[in-house]
Amino acid sequence: MKRTVIAAALAALFVFSAQAAAYEPDANAPRSSVPAEYKWDTGAILKSDGAWNSAAGEVEAKLKALSRRKGTLSDAASIRACLDEFVGARKLMDRVSMYANLKAAEDENDEGASRMHQRSLSLLRKFMDGTSFIKQEILSIDDARMAEMMKGEALAPYRAALSDMRRRKAHMLTPEAERVMSLAGDNLLAEIDLNELPSDVELVFKAVQRDIQLPKIADEGGKDVQLTFSNYGKYRQSKDRRVRKDAVEGFLAALKKYENIFAATFGGEMRRDVWLARARNYGRAVEGYLDVDNVPPKVVDDLVRAVNRNLKPLHRYVALRKKLLGLPDVRLYDLYTPIVPAAAKDVPYSEALSEIKEALAPLGADYVEALMAGAKPGGGWVDVYPNKGKESGAFSSSIWGVHPFVKLNYQDAMDDASTAAHEFGHAMHSYLNSRANSYVDSGYSTFTAEIASTFNERLLIRHLLGKPNLDDATRLYLLGELVEGIRTTIYRQTLFAEFELRAHELAEKGTPITAELLNKTYADLVKKYYGPGFRMGDNDALEWAYIPHFYWKFYVFSYATGLSSGIALADKVAGGDKATLEGYLAMLREPVSTPPLAALSKTGLELSEAVDAALSLMDRTVAEMERIAARR
Repeated sequence: MKRTVIAAALAALFVFSAQAAAYEPDANAPRSSVPAEYKWDTGAILKSDGAWNSAAGEVEAKLKALSRRKGTLSDAASIRACLDEFVGARKLMDRVSMYANLKAAEDENDEGASRMHQRSLSLLRKFMDGTSFIKQEILSIDDARMAEMMKGEALAPYRAALSDMRRRKAHMLTPEAERVMSLAGDNLLAEIDLNELPSDVELVFKAVQRDIQLPKIADEGGKDVQLTFSNYGKYRQSKDRRVRKDAVEGFLAALKKYENIFAATFGGEMRRDVWLARARNYGRAVEGYLDVDNVPPKVVDDLVRAVNRNLKPLHRYVALRKKLLGLPDVRLYDLYTPIVPAAAKDVPYSEALSEIKEALAPLGADYVEALMAGAKPGGGWVDVYPNKGKESGAFSSSIWGVHPFVKLNYQDAMDDASTAAHEFGHAMHSYLNSRANSYVDSGYSTFTAEIASTFNERLLIRHLLGKPNLDDATRLYLLGELVEGIRTTIYRQTLFAEFELRAHELAEKGTPITAELLNKTYADLVKKYYGPGFRMGDNDALEWAYIPHFYWKFYVFSYATGLSSGIALADKVAGGDKATLEGYLAMLREPVSTPPLAALSKTGLELSEAVDAALSLMDRTVAEMERIAARR
């Protein structure tokens, strides 16, 4: 009886809207079985694979033409002409890269898409190498002369970009050294997002993941299902403890067979990061990579210290999870299932869109209408459902002049609805930013990117918790979702950031990076973060091995700082603070040259204030959950 009542109560939170064809998500289904309205429209980038081939050839031609300008950048007119030509070529290169990236993500087993992706990566490397002379020649001009040239109208469209380029002049090397760095795959001074061009080490990591033979498990109904990287999250959070145990233990046991290969690739990436940073005269790898976005490494160090000072709420939550789920102990496979399993229900994509639309209303009609036009089935922005071979996880990707693209692996869970809100935040950040800035001034750092995404997540959970007449079980379920967001995005991502810092420190000290050492380092952190009420499984320490973000050059910390800031800002905006709303929307539109902390200051929020607010919310929410639990 209780199961029916609770499920009905939670169902009332979501308003069904059946406008598109019904579809049952299946991670093992062929892509052709997914209705077209639930797929993104890559034709907005390039019309077809044939058009892609033509565009790739045109990039080659433009690159050859650009090479004739080498050695000529000595005055404002020649610099302006070169930069104009470079921008035209780079815009087309962006389309070639984006089209290939999306096609590869659709089905990692598609050999044609894989060849296209490899060709685009090769072309991008060639583009970087072929245009590196531009930065070298501009940076070789002395400061006084460059300052005088930048006063003129010729370089007016590029002033901000040139100033940001010259900010890191001290880390530019001699022409011969730069040639060697380019051959070595350097990306610290590249004209691209650091994660747009994966290292060869990361490509090996991805290849190993593709070749891993994951086991089959029996689902809740006893039916055998093939475990995949796409559906792992679904079964990891199953209400049936046997199912989630089989999923997690089977998944990690498969990783165990490859642990030495994963350690070699991971260690190789760490050593590569350290080498590239040192070659450019940075003291630490984190300093070099964060300097790309003009973020001081103190931000990461302070985050780790702040979270370590506030681990008690997480320890209390683990104990509460054990009590509410009636468990003998809390394992890794118990961390993701809803804390009130009977309250969990399927949330079809159409229902998620309806609730997201209402939740984001405080951002204004223009924001919401633009998002809904792209996110609705047939809107062309979103690739909604999993399919056999589809890359796991979710992302938002964009280039200037084209609408954003969002990849989901939506499987009708509440967590999927939250992920959609998150990725839509990224998409709208790109949408607003690209419309407010020219090509050279558009873009943003990972730091502000994760504020935009987690802001939307916070508005969604506030909206659901604000529904009238919630019974204790439903409220407890939603509070559990809120705490899970803080656990997975602030605590877990800070754990990842601390692991990443320690791994780079090992490389900086010349310590051999082995599977045994990585497992111990990760296990020690997990035990510290989750406390005495958490019990480690035999292979739990291998969790680090499948996390792709460790190849993304100090990205994970931005999830934690992003949610901290997103919580503080969303709460103010939802409370009717017009000044914060205006400042937040202004932050989303800030040009890429604005330092991230300066962009955040547009909102009136300090980062330290945001982290304290988020951890305080965690503490208050756990306390409320404990009070509700005591009444049950």
